[in-house]
Amino acid sequence: LFAGDRIYKILDRMGTVTDDGEEEPIEAKILTSQIEKAQKKVEEQNFLLRKRVLEYDDVMNQQREVVYEYRDRVLEGEDLGDEAREHIREVLERMVNEYTPGDFVEEWDVPGLLAQVQQIFPLDVDADELSPDRVERAELLDRLTEEARSVYAQREEQLGEELMRALERYLLLQIIDERWREHLYDMDYLREGIHLRGFAQIEPIVAYKNEAFDLFTDLMHGIWADFARLVFNVEVEVEGSNGAGSPAAVPPTRPAPGSSTSGGRVSYSGGGGSQPGALAMAAAAGGPVMGPDEAAYADDGAEVELMPQVQQRRVDETAQVGRNDPCWCGSGKKFKKCHGV
Repeated sequence: LFAGDRIYKILDRMGTVTDDGEEEPIEAKILTSQIEKAQKKVEEQNFLLRKRVLEYDDVMNQQREVVYEYRDRVLEGEDLGDEAREHIREVLERMVNEYTPGDFVEEWDVPGLLAQVQQIFPLDVDADELSPDRVERAELLDRLTEEARSVYAQREEQLGEELMRALERYLLLQIIDERWREHLYDMDYLREGIHLRGFAQIEPIVAYKNEAFDLFTDLMHGIWADFARLVFNVEVEVEGSNGAGSPAAVPPTRPAPGSSTSGGRVSYSGGGGSQPGALAMAAAAGGPVMGPDEAAYADDGAEVELMPQVQQRRVDETAQVGRNDPCWCGSGKKFKKCHGV
């Protein structure tokens, strides 16, 4: 591997063979020294490979520590309200810097900036008041930040402090998990081709650290940008004690034929044996019972789709049910996956 034809010539010259044609071990200092040198070179190469892998993994590990610190704080139930407000201000600051570059107001795109801010929260500010001829960049940022804090306070007052804190933690946890998975794919893609920078006389590990830092910065900015867009616009539905939404008024419905729901008592007909039909199950649960040809209507008169009725099959005791036939119990599953297991 390292000496080439020279070693083969030495083996041919110094190798000994028994009378039976079997090779004997060679005891020669020159051969031993060549083997030691080869082993040393192999170990040096393996050490450099392990060292490079450790350097690449260390970059990823530092980013992982920062992200998981945020995630642990969310899972521990820490109050992130003040930090969220500060990050929303930073989101607005980056948007202001993007749409108002340079010192010449002619290059500013204030209408585009306001359109982007409107996608985050409802902006109750006259566009003429934020004209570049009237406000400076710093004043423009302060006005937008003040408006964002006001809308955030109204949102918190509407939902309640406890629910607002829970909403912040939920959104952050979902966004961090989703963004972090995408970031891992980006880092793997960067790692696969970073060695090509060596052809441009650039140290691959240095280029990897620089570009990984840029990707991580975009990751953190993206997390809080997504949070700012969601926290102002997400719809919150408070569940009741039974896990359902807020109780709503049930519209009056006509009684089904053969059924009675007056006084909270329910009687039904249909089905058979120990397994009543779908109407009986709905009635036993305390809900309104509909006939086969009836439809339920919401408060606004819109028709509400009902659950499909399950019909049972009457099977003769001597009849053989195929494994792929519908099960006789009416579950809708095949017999082999229901009572034929």
